[in-house]
Amino acid sequence: MYKIPTILTPEEIIDKAFKKANKVQVVVKKKSMRQKKIAMAKVRTASNTISKTLNRYIKSFPSFNTIPTFYFELFDASIGIDALKKSLGAVDWCRKTVKDISNDAENNISRSKSREHIKKQQTAAYGRFSSLLKQVSEDLEFLNKARQNMLQVPNIMVEKPTVVIAGAPNVGKSLLVRKISSAKPKIASYPFTTKGISVGHFRSNEKIFQVIDTPGLLDREMEKRNEMEKKAILALRHLANVIVFVIDPTEYCGYDMGSQLRILSDIRSRFPDITIIEVENKVDIMSLETDRIKISALNGLGMESLREEIVANFKVG
Repeated sequence: MYKIPTILTPEEIIDKAFKKANKVQVVVKKKSMRQKKIAMAKVRTASNTISKTLNRYIKSFPSFNTIPTFYFELFDASIGIDALKKSLGAVDWCRKTVKDISNDAENNISRSKSREHIKKQQTAAYGRFSSLLKQVSEDLEFLNKARQNMLQVPNIMVEKPTVVIAGAPNVGKSLLVRKISSAKPKIASYPFTTKGISVGHFRSNEKIFQVIDTPGLLDREMEKRNEMEKKAILALRHLANVIVFVIDPTEYCGYDMGSQLRILSDIRSRFPDITIIEVENKVDIMSLETDRIKISALNGLGMESLREEIVANFKVG
């Protein structure tokens, strides 16, 4: 979703910069100016390499003032937006300071009266470049961890009408997404769940509806989760327009009706502004005397009725 390059370590950046600097060739007519020009070019090349590398990292991260709220809260839960901004600021400070040091070193070299002084200024600049990068070592490491995390964030079309499937484990949510979708759903990673989320689609009246299964997320009571998990789950309120809560009346899922209904009650309290459609799955085996929509994700029974109910209840924000 976001094309963030691999974040190099300070040692790797330094090595990259100095290797480029050592390859610099300068054509100088006056022999007396040759060492100065070469030293200045090497310092400038090393500085530019470091600066461009760090700037590419900074620019590759999204602007957190403009990204959709769903992604903002998801990143905040899994990374920590304030910590990320702090590290980006530290790396940008390093970038600017490297340029300042380079400018000072070039000026000092240009005024140097001896070969020894030229060499001393170049060496000093190189040493300060290395020192500065090592000062932001932890920030670069944090940016790399943030990058790895952000690469795992699902590429979801937040502007599309979205249905989130919820319910206790093993009630048939994943199978429901496959049956209700017009094509094979795609699996995408999501923070705090190892299974990934399943994203499918169906079309009605020329409009595409996005259907998302969330294993490991909306399948147990929130009080049993840590704060970071809660944040990642609550980010879904900025994504879901409708929640379909799947109930297994057979209780073969391993959860009795009381447990399933407590999860439903918890979701209602956490997502008060979102329409919740209750459905009973596995009705080919057992059905309760309720007003809930009856389906069988296994054989496709009731899929069209469920689609119609979703479309009828949809609220586009």
